[in-house]
Amino acid sequence: MSEVVQPSRLRVYARRAAAAALCAAAAFALGFAAARYERGHRPASPRGSVFTDFRVPLPEGETVVNISDPSAGGETLARLAVVRRGAEVEGVPQTVRRFEPRAPLSAGDADFFRRELAGVFSPSDSAWTKANKIREWLTKLSGNRAMPGLATRVPREAYEEMRAGRPVLCGNLAQIYAALCEAAGLTARPVGFDLLVRDGRFGGDAHAGAEVWVEELGGWVYQDPTFDCYWEVGGRPASALALHDALMDGRGIELGEGCAGESASRNYVDPRLYFRHLSYEYRPGGDLLYYADERVGPINFRDRNWAQTDDRSAVERIDSDGNSFTERRGEVSPGVFVQVIGRSLFIRDRRDGVEQGLRVRSSSGAVELPAYEQRRAEELGLFTGENLVRNGSFRLSGASDTVARDWAVSGPVEGVTLLGGQGMAASAGGVLRQQVRVTPGRYYLLYAKLLVSRGEVVWSVGDAAPGPASAGGAEPGRVSEVVSDVVPSRSGYLNVSFEARSDAAFRVMDVVVVEVPTFRRLAD
Repeated sequence: MSEVVQPSRLRVYARRAAAAALCAAAAFALGFAAARYERGHRPASPRGSVFTDFRVPLPEGETVVNISDPSAGGETLARLAVVRRGAEVEGVPQTVRRFEPRAPLSAGDADFFRRELAGVFSPSDSAWTKANKIREWLTKLSGNRAMPGLATRVPREAYEEMRAGRPVLCGNLAQIYAALCEAAGLTARPVGFDLLVRDGRFGGDAHAGAEVWVEELGGWVYQDPTFDCYWEVGGRPASALALHDALMDGRGIELGEGCAGESASRNYVDPRLYFRHLSYEYRPGGDLLYYADERVGPINFRDRNWAQTDDRSAVERIDSDGNSFTERRGEVSPGVFVQVIGRSLFIRDRRDGVEQGLRVRSSSGAVELPAYEQRRAEELGLFTGENLVRNGSFRLSGASDTVARDWAVSGPVEGVTLLGGQGMAASAGGVLRQQVRVTPGRYYLLYAKLLVSRGEVVWSVGDAAPGPASAGGAEPGRVSEVVSDVVPSRSGYLNVSFEARSDAAFRVMDVVVVEVPTFRRLAD
């Protein structure tokens, strides 16, 4: 068995990621509703590139942080005196959040599931043995896994629709599995995962499973009814948080003994990669608890439906009676958000209808411009493969001095130039594009770096069939470095494009399309 992709420091393809788009594959469609928000169009900045995201390291003691607006004569928007004493932090907004416990099964539903489980396990079996037998049995029942999955969030209704032959997705199976475990006298909870988070929002590259509380194994243990497996770290069955830590640290993650997951997942994006971002749902459609790790940065600042904590005990302890924790984030000036995760203060400028750009100064040292999603994708090895885009850095050819070889333009294009990258000025509908030859049945990611000086520009990568696609926008007035969702290819070709949606001028400096590691490729 091959180890999980090892992290490495690679040349920097990117620093930020863009909006999420469509789902990468049906098996990874998250059964949870990820909260999203819309941001308005922002005018171009006459100063060129501006900075909107910051990370301030917090050493022991006091750190004074000044946040000002350089476009308003250096007006101070907020001043924070942050004091850190070990894990305790003062001087930032803090809110105590409470999650009510998951609603128990009704007596009728519990009796129903117990009847369904008749003969699946023995009353004398240990909790761990019961958890494995229920997973194996459920996986065999759920043979029809496809989009769109089941809309109901009621476990019994979902189970009955599944038995009637309707297609299910991983989120449906996670809810059903947790209910079956509860009926068997176990404590279980669904858990969601995401490979990448773009600009503080979840993408479509998601998966869901469940955790079971097993006292003799030290607490929560992850179970995956989609791929019929559990995972081990250091030879022990692991929780979702332990798997997250192993992935981020580059330690090996192995299939549990006797698991069928190897054959079930060989044709999909390696499931181990999805343990980067963890979230827990207490009530269907309700608030989600997101585990905030300093190494991957914060998620959405605005949406209160996403509760966030870096308190490991809030995730590790048994929470059948609910969960309480302190959330350390807030809005310190209209549209300016801060959050403490671990030993770092994260700052984001999300002001609407005003020119973007902050100046942040710290009394304790340098202020960093964080690289959230893309740098972590590099460390996971997601951009180590061959770039399948031809002429991704836009070198000239002898036949042309305006459009780089292997690229094409179409639509109402007003002008093109190659100074510092492939530049275009176009009316709505002007497109810079390339068709990339890939392997059918494999999975791919796009990275692009572009500068939009005016107008609205949308990047996209999608199967040429047409088929699955991912798309997003780039903020004007700054260099945007974007990462797509994982896109599978059916036809053997992907279309990569940058389209003006209004009168626009933009420059594309780098484009990378790589194949995403799958379980099959790693095992081979």
